[in-house]
Amino acid sequence: MIDAEAFNRFEAAGWEERAGSYGFLSPMTRRVGGTVLAAAEVRDGTQVLDVGSGPGELAAAAAALGADTVGIDVAPSMIRRAAMANPSIPFRLGSFEAIPAGAGVFDAVVGNFVFNHVGRPDVALAEARRVLRAGGWLALSTWDTPRSNRLLGLFVDAIEAAGAPPSPGIPQGPTNFRTDAELRELFARAGFVDVGVSHILFVAAVADEDTLWRGVLESAVRITSQVATQAPEVQRAIRTE
Repeated sequence: MIDAEAFNRFEAAGWEERAGSYGFLSPMTRRVGGTVLAAAEVRDGTQVLDVGSGPGELAAAAAALGADTVGIDVAPSMIRRAAMANPSIPFRLGSFEAIPAGAGVFDAVVGNFVFNHVGRPDVALAEARRVLRAGGWLALSTWDTPRSNRLLGLFVDAIEAAGAPPSPGIPQGPTNFRTDAELRELFARAGFVDVGVSHILFVAAVADEDTLWRGVLESAVRITSQVATQAPEVQRAIRTE
């Protein structure tokens, strides 16, 4: 059974700790940001909400297009980092599941790699629809399945191949990897129309395996916890795999 509150607390605490070490993943997630903004038809004058704004890169990209942008995140340290880097953009503490805004105030709601970090995706989508004006757009990105997304898939496979037992203290949450049909159904149930799902493929160059190992474990939340809570010999086995 999924305890959404426990999942959300775990995620919030994890991202609070990652504000200063997210740099490894940023160049990769940044490459998807332009596609997210284009899908939401963000342009000069668009009123934009960036949910799960993290270090503020998507909000900054929207502002560079001339959009009037606001960012929210559940991690205070991420809010501080984003505000320092982008002093002209307001960043507020807030959850995708309880957006601190009135109804119908945004032309676009966007989120880059945040949808897989909410415990109640149906509630998050309902909130996005609530704060959107009629005819507004929602555009979200999320990681593909481990088979396609080898950056994280290598770790998923290695944890399984090493025979690592389930890690205590990591609450079960909604699946990170949904099929296209599941995504369309989620959005349709929330009342969205003209729902589309696309896949973006790119190659991420990593210098060596040590850079990959340290980079992912310093930037991710759930995979990091799955590895870090194992006995030393199991961690070594995961690294070997």
